[in-house]
Amino acid sequence: MALPAMQEGSLLAGHDGLDRVVKTATVLDAPDAVRWLRGEELALTSTYPLLQLRHNLDHFVEELVEHGASGLGLKLNRYMKRVPQKMIDCANALNFPIIVVPEDVAWVEIITPVMSNYFEAKAENVSHSERFGESLGKLSLVDSTLQDLLDDLYALLANPVIVTSPMDGLVLHAPSEPNKNIGDARALLEEEGWPSETIQSHDTFTRRTGHHTSVVFTSYEQSSGMAGTLAVVERNRKLTGEDLDHLGYAKVFVSLKVRQIRADQSTIFERQNELVLSLIDRTLGAQTYAALTTRYSAIGKHLHARYVGIVVAFHDTAADRLLGLSNALRVHFAQHGETITGVIANNRVVLMVPEDDEALCQPDMLKEQVDEGLNRVGADDVPWSAGISQVTAVEHFYRAYEQAVQALEHGRSTSKTSGVFLYDDTGFYRLFSKSSMQPDVNRFVNEWLGTLIDHDKEHRVDLIETFRVFLDANGNYRETARVLNLHHNTVRYRISQITELTGKKALQPKLRLHYHLALKLLPLVS
Repeated sequence: MALPAMQEGSLLAGHDGLDRVVKTATVLDAPDAVRWLRGEELALTSTYPLLQLRHNLDHFVEELVEHGASGLGLKLNRYMKRVPQKMIDCANALNFPIIVVPEDVAWVEIITPVMSNYFEAKAENVSHSERFGESLGKLSLVDSTLQDLLDDLYALLANPVIVTSPMDGLVLHAPSEPNKNIGDARALLEEEGWPSETIQSHDTFTRRTGHHTSVVFTSYEQSSGMAGTLAVVERNRKLTGEDLDHLGYAKVFVSLKVRQIRADQSTIFERQNELVLSLIDRTLGAQTYAALTTRYSAIGKHLHARYVGIVVAFHDTAADRLLGLSNALRVHFAQHGETITGVIANNRVVLMVPEDDEALCQPDMLKEQVDEGLNRVGADDVPWSAGISQVTAVEHFYRAYEQAVQALEHGRSTSKTSGVFLYDDTGFYRLFSKSSMQPDVNRFVNEWLGTLIDHDKEHRVDLIETFRVFLDANGNYRETARVLNLHHNTVRYRISQITELTGKKALQPKLRLHYHLALKLLPLVS
């Protein structure tokens, strides 16, 4: 409350909780983002995400306390005009501070000094040599970068230094130019099974050898199932005990710098999330849209006239990893042209892609980009799917979002594997997926394919798939064999079985149309 930025601020509730420790500050950009708090944080919000919780804001305060938040900072007037009395009463009962942040204050004006004060206090308790302490003392929190810190550490240790932050899609190293030593060291850090040993005198450090190199590394942060790592490549010499003391001290500053990067990014993500959440709302009025456009322009951005909507969803993934994956994907796409990103329910990333960005609007291109983003954070094994909408005017982006979700859900329900699904490919199914049509669809499919379905279940073969590929290949046995990786005689045998079981010749024009339709409708049948 004593920060310069808070001179016009006020304490709204929780006076008896002012002694709570604040290690860092974070921006809440989604209604359920509270579950990702790591404790002893000041949560900040423009209140836009709280509009969906307007009838349960007392429970929201209880959740904040349950997740270890130190306090809540609100900007009023733009969205929420006032705080409900039951929210204030709940905060007072739990000694949980709620503060009103001046409207014109940027989040970074709070986040940076909060982090700086905490880490300065923490750094005083870290044992370090005078030489290294003086070197890092020259690095201003605001004016220097993480790269500056790594350059100093590289000069001091006479060995390459690497920092990875999967949560932020971040990989930095000194020297900054990529080289074989850095590449080998990164591979060594990412791969399991190489000889590793804990360094006895400094049990937080591990030495791993392989790829003709040796790396000493330590975790400076554990968050959302991902570990931030500081590593030194022992290219020129082995690290000494004094070197490890330096490295232990550097962890504090690395953590500080990464959190600063995250804070800067969070303010951008908050504005983008606010925009995306608004644009997918069907009730958005022209006046609200104009205000959003103005606010987005205020950060040096502009909206295109037309966008493609893309929704990326993660599947069967532990809850503590979802935020990290979503955030890493957003960081990855933030570097990609003028794409706008948002997060819905933390396991779905929404992308607003300008219509002329062909590098993302095609399934193969999008898959490559998402795979690259997940690979950078060591999550290349995470199953995911995506839906891509048609091109839509920005003021009607809710249609693009709904189309992308429909494509995603349809693709997941009709495909055996994850993938990228186009809304344009769902047109046929939209005609038959209504519940009123389901009895007729079931009856039609069973009339034409029931015998083959029963045969496949009983004998554990896949005549249905062979039949589908055979019809798509215009009855060409060798092409069918090539697609299915079978011998053409095997295909001939299976087609003869199909003819015998059905008692019909599938390639007769009228029958072929019915079979094609039945095979297309099969995914809609339980």
